[in-house]
Parts: sequence; C-alpha cells; structure tokens
Amino acid sequence: EKNRMYRMEFVFLTAAFYEDHPKEKFPEMEHKQDRPYVLILVTIGANRFAIPLRSHIAHPYAYITDKARRCGADYTKAVVITDEARYIDRTRKPYIRPEEFDALRGKEYRIKCGMQKYMETYRSACKSENARDQMLVRYSTLQYFEDCL
Repeated sequence: EKNRMYRMEFVFLTAAFYEDHPKEKFPEMEHKQDRPYVLILVTIGANRFAIPLRSHIAHPYAYITDKARRCGADYTKAVVITDEARYIDRTRKPYIRPEEFDALRGKEYRIKCGMQKYMETYRSACKSENARDQMLVRYSTLQYFEDCL
C-alpha cells in the first residue's frame, strides 16, 4: 500500500533546466542533456526531486540497481525540480536497460526513504567541521538548493 502513494517516472530534463543551471555555476550537477533522470514524484517537504541514474557510483548514497557496475540512482546528484512544466521534458522517453528498470520498479518508497536519509546526512554534514563531511557537502548538488530545503 505504501507504494501506491508514490509514482516514479523516467524523464529527461529540458534544455531550459540546463540553461538555468549552467555548468560554471553548478559544477556538481550532471550536465549530460541525454542523461535519464528518475523523477520520483514524491514530496519531501515541499520538493520534488529528479535523481540521475549513474554508473560507477563509489559512495553509499545511492539506490544501487547493479552491484557489479555500481549503477543506480545517485542521491548526491539529485536536483530539486522547482518548475515541472519548464524543467521536465515530456516529449521524449528515455531508454532504461530492462535489468535497471526491473531493479527500480516498485521501489519508489525505498528510493524516497533513501533520499530523505541522504538529506538528513547532508544537513548534519553542513554543520560539521569534519573533513569527510565537508567533502560530502562539496560534491552534493543539494548545496545549490539550500533555499528550497
């Protein structure tokens, strides 16, 4: 029943998103325009998040779909979708490898919980002087959305 409350879509972000978030000002964001994002249409606070699918993830802040290739939804590179109509490309559908799709299907609640846990970790890291915590903050895209969080 928990899963009924959540909906997951695989989407591309629009050119407008990348224009509004240029690499120079947002270096930690993924800037590959053809990268599929997992858009989890759940609200955490008042926010909707697009979480990119990535390979070779070398940290624990992700929902891993393929252990061998370390692929999955990478929470550290999630972006807040402040304007869904402007930033979500509804005209194209990304191709998701069947095994990755199967690993994600029905896992909306777990991914949402993982994102919430990562946000808590990020918030406490922001208050820390610890070098490891400072690194977590430096490489997180959440730093660009402080005003939303």
